[in-house]
Amino acid sequence: MTILSELQQLPTEVKDIIFSNDLVEKNQALADKFLLNQSQINLILDLENLLFLKKLSPLDLPTRLESMERASYYDLRAITLDIAQNILWPLQDYLQNVDRLILRLGGKVPRAQHLKSVTLQKRLFPSSASGTVKQFLSSFDDFKELRLTAKKITDNNGRLITPSVDNWLKDYNHFLGAGYHNSLQRAQYLAKGPNCVPLELGEKESLRNFLLSYDDDLGMQWENNEGMLKVQLPVSAPKSDKPVKVDLDKAVAELQQNIKKIEQIALPADFILSEAGNDLFKVRDILWQAVGTEDKEKALSCLKVLVEKKSLDSLIAEDNRFRSILKRFIGIRYGSGFNNWLEGNSDKLLARRLFLEMILADKLRWPEAEAATIAFYLTNLWPQSGQVVYLDATDGNLKWRIMQVMKDNQLAWRD
Repeated sequence: MTILSELQQLPTEVKDIIFSNDLVEKNQALADKFLLNQSQINLILDLENLLFLKKLSPLDLPTRLESMERASYYDLRAITLDIAQNILWPLQDYLQNVDRLILRLGGKVPRAQHLKSVTLQKRLFPSSASGTVKQFLSSFDDFKELRLTAKKITDNNGRLITPSVDNWLKDYNHFLGAGYHNSLQRAQYLAKGPNCVPLELGEKESLRNFLLSYDDDLGMQWENNEGMLKVQLPVSAPKSDKPVKVDLDKAVAELQQNIKKIEQIALPADFILSEAGNDLFKVRDILWQAVGTEDKEKALSCLKVLVEKKSLDSLIAEDNRFRSILKRFIGIRYGSGFNNWLEGNSDKLLARRLFLEMILADKLRWPEAEAATIAFYLTNLWPQSGQVVYLDATDGNLKWRIMQVMKDNQLAWRD
């Protein structure tokens, strides 16, 4: 987008001033007063455009004028003061800080001039809305200042600060580091973050939904009660009383097409084995690296090799790297009482199901339907393996087999 196009997007009352003959005459008077050549006035006009677009603060104008041709031969303070009083002052309501600039330069602030419209007021977040964190941060001026929780939180310097959207995001990124965070990391923050521990259940759930929207750009339902936000999962459309008929033949045909796509993106087994020097233990190393870099194709290819060589169960049973992240996944999913469930489990299919969901859906972030399809594909490579997913006849999609919590912190298949 050109500068002119950007200027055309400004509010009408601003455009009325910056495109007026009056402004042209004032710039010409400036050039005549200080005997500026065309190159010098062009620089000033460029700086004015940056100011009008708020890409430059009025307070930075003196420094930027130092780059003007033959700047040392001019009284830059006088030029800047003339610009501030005659060109920028009518836009004080819009630009802000023009009065501070005039005072810094030793000038007298002119009589206040106000823009004729109210469209320059802050875009305020409504009482209710649907959307994502990123949408609202760019659409509403006050969104980052709205509160997510009732009580103040502590920043990384130990100071009490407002529990605003902006401050919670800073706390979140300070605790976990900047960048994308998956569900396990979010759960870790909510469980162990110093500012999260004292939260009441309702506040923690609202914060959880807020962070989910922030990380995955998911739309949520938002309520704004006098500056306090409540964030809820989107309301599902009401279910019809009429049963939905799913064409299972069509669903199976689509599944077969999806499996063909998986086969196409999987690297040949020889490629992985060659890289591993035909050592299955080194395939585990390649898988670990692929998961860490979110290399989906290579990770899928490693899993395929391990399944075909019937080595996946031994990896789950022996490799402490994968066991460690699987234990954490299970503990967060089912509670701290299940942290050691893996140690006493004898059902290999249960472990496979949890392992594949963790790797495919959580670590590699395949969409749920694709992750379930890959799990179906992999387990079908293993005769008599048993299945970890099922075809839901109500919508024709593959889904993870449901597990239930039993007594004594045990997990079992749900019938």
